[in-house]
Amino acid sequence: MKLGDPGVLPSTWRGAIGRSHQRVNMVNYEKSEEIIKYLKLKKDYNKNFELIDCYPGCGVWSRALHQHLRPKAHIMLESVDNYYSWNKDGYNKDLSPSTIIPVDPYKWKVYNLLERYGAYKPEHVPLDRVNKSLLYTGQFTTAQGGQLLSQFITCIAYRNWIQKFGRIRMLLWVRDAAAFRAIATPEEPSRGKLSALVSLFANVDVVAASDASDFKREDTKTGKLLERTPALRNAPIKFSADDTYMKGPLVLLDVKPKEKREWESEISAHEMEYVLRNLFITPKMQLRTSINTLGPGAGEYFESRLGHLYDKATHHLTPDEFVQIFLAFKVWPYKPEHLFDLGEDDLDTRTRRDIIQFI
Repeated sequence: MKLGDPGVLPSTWRGAIGRSHQRVNMVNYEKSEEIIKYLKLKKDYNKNFELIDCYPGCGVWSRALHQHLRPKAHIMLESVDNYYSWNKDGYNKDLSPSTIIPVDPYKWKVYNLLERYGAYKPEHVPLDRVNKSLLYTGQFTTAQGGQLLSQFITCIAYRNWIQKFGRIRMLLWVRDAAAFRAIATPEEPSRGKLSALVSLFANVDVVAASDASDFKREDTKTGKLLERTPALRNAPIKFSADDTYMKGPLVLLDVKPKEKREWESEISAHEMEYVLRNLFITPKMQLRTSINTLGPGAGEYFESRLGHLYDKATHHLTPDEFVQIFLAFKVWPYKPEHLFDLGEDDLDTRTRRDIIQFI
């Protein structure tokens, strides 16, 4: 195999990875180039920017992005030994400047350490425009992929991690089920906390999708299956399942954070997340019922303030209607004192050592 051969993965290496990792990867270099050109990334990202690349896996998408955009720094985070070796010593060893670090980007504290030790140094940009000094990409196609997608959408709402630098664009490969949960509209039964957050804080486009992805959804009134594609801003670029390692359903999402709105300054992000998490415990029930998940006495207290929404199911609520609920919850004198239990630090000593060693 030659490094320049797009999408070529030797059978011996495929066997070494095995199917246990269950990570679908794009392995067609020409199709990757087509997608990147379609995104017109050079207009905003051309050499003077940094690229953070999580779970590069087979490295074909990573290579295409690097060769097309030539970032001034390319940080790859890969926790699987075979994938790490494949990118470091094989397929992508000639990419410069690039650094591959054997850490698990699922661990949230990894990103704070990367910043602390100077792995990336983006500019701080006001939230009225996109920050073009940093681009993020990741292949969130493991069993944890849906959780990671939710975390990265949530960080837009919290304006933390990379989003504290401004509005950072993210190109995220996910399985189709996770993609559909993210873009579900108020009319769809699959709408949940994730799609509610997306509608509030980001514009998400489905850029590309494999032919293994099911683009049909059920019409709630007729029960008929409808094509999702017309509801999207643009029809996605289609590619074959044969263009992927593992031959699985694969979707590329282009996530662009929205500008900060006036109401965001009035609402605690923790309170907002608490409201969404609790209301979506019963997504298909009317608000008059689901409002009680916010705490004792909520139904009676909010009726005079939110009664006009009580007949709507939670998943039917629009972004503006959720904002009304957030603002009402903020001034509720009897809201729970402790909204969340704080979790344990997920960072082990090896992760810290690996980051320091490779930077």
